[in-house]
Amino acid sequence: MKTKRIARSLLAAALSAAVLATGCGKKEAAAEEATRALAVRAQAVAPRGFERRLTVQGTLEAKNYANVASRAEGNLDAIWVDEGDPVVAGETALFQIDPVSRENSLTIAKQNRAVAAASLKVAEASARKTEAEARKATLDFDRYERLHQDGKVSDNEYESAEVQRAQAQAGIAVAKAQVDLAERQVKQAEASLSIAEKNLADTQILAPISGVVSSRTAEPGEQMAVGKVVLRIDDLAVVEAAAYLPAQYYPEVVPGETTFRLGVGGREAGTHAITTRSPTINPTLRTFEIKGQVEAADGLVVPGQMADLTIVFETRETLGVPSASVLVRGGKPVVFAVQDGKAISRQVETGLQNDAWTEIRSGLEAGEIVVTEGQTQLRDGMAVEVL
Repeated sequence: MKTKRIARSLLAAALSAAVLATGCGKKEAAAEEATRALAVRAQAVAPRGFERRLTVQGTLEAKNYANVASRAEGNLDAIWVDEGDPVVAGETALFQIDPVSRENSLTIAKQNRAVAAASLKVAEASARKTEAEARKATLDFDRYERLHQDGKVSDNEYESAEVQRAQAQAGIAVAKAQVDLAERQVKQAEASLSIAEKNLADTQILAPISGVVSSRTAEPGEQMAVGKVVLRIDDLAVVEAAAYLPAQYYPEVVPGETTFRLGVGGREAGTHAITTRSPTINPTLRTFEIKGQVEAADGLVVPGQMADLTIVFETRETLGVPSASVLVRGGKPVVFAVQDGKAISRQVETGLQNDAWTEIRSGLEAGEIVVTEGQTQLRDGMAVEVL
């Protein structure tokens, strides 16, 4: 029994010694941790450019284009161009509608005009004859009037001469009216001829603008109606980027002054000015359209492509730090500045954010060193070692 009591006493002593040794180890580790500096990366606060901007997706489109439609009804006899073909305004023939009936109408119109012109000549000749007869009737009347005064002709003969003169004068009026009618008939025939020529001309369509055929929506043999679109022509010389912006930006867009950066297929396509702002805001979508002329160079800018438009409303040069260095502690933005080997928590006022950088409006001065890596492990006053 005595031996067992001795063994228990030795075991208890050993356990007590082990506990004391463990406690001392923890205190030493804590002390070592308090004196060891946390390795971080940092950099100086410096001015940089910031932009208040908005990036939207838009479309590239030709500024000048034409939907070429049929001007006449009938069978589509031929199309002489296809997609991708270049055309010249007023020279390149595009397509033709059945011209036979219009050619016949033109022939009839020409004949009608010739008949009207002949009728005018007959009326003019008849008028000249009537005028000659009227002059003869006037001379006869004058002679009969002198003889009647001398009592050499009877009253009946005198009155007959007077009636013939009056009839001759009336004949002149009729002849002039017939000439006028014939002239009007000629003009009417000429108008009909012009219409027939225009109808025939409308069967063959020439390119209204220079450019490239971008689409073809009909084939030979189809029945055409007036206004049916057959081809679309795009003038690739002048290309515009178009996009829609939210209504709140309407007052800030000034055509000729506000600019945008264009991106096409992940490549930069230059900076351009907004040339057009729609005069109204869509009341349903609460958006408005903007357009800007761009250069169609090197095949990068092609109508129909999607594009990214970054509209720049304001630029300014202010202090900036990497966005990752800004933390939120207690609901407020803070950064850790390095002073005398320690991390000092600094509350800051932030502004714009561009390309992983954040504008600092207040709370830091230029040249101060802020932690950019390792800041999430820091506490205020903690020792740091800047790598």
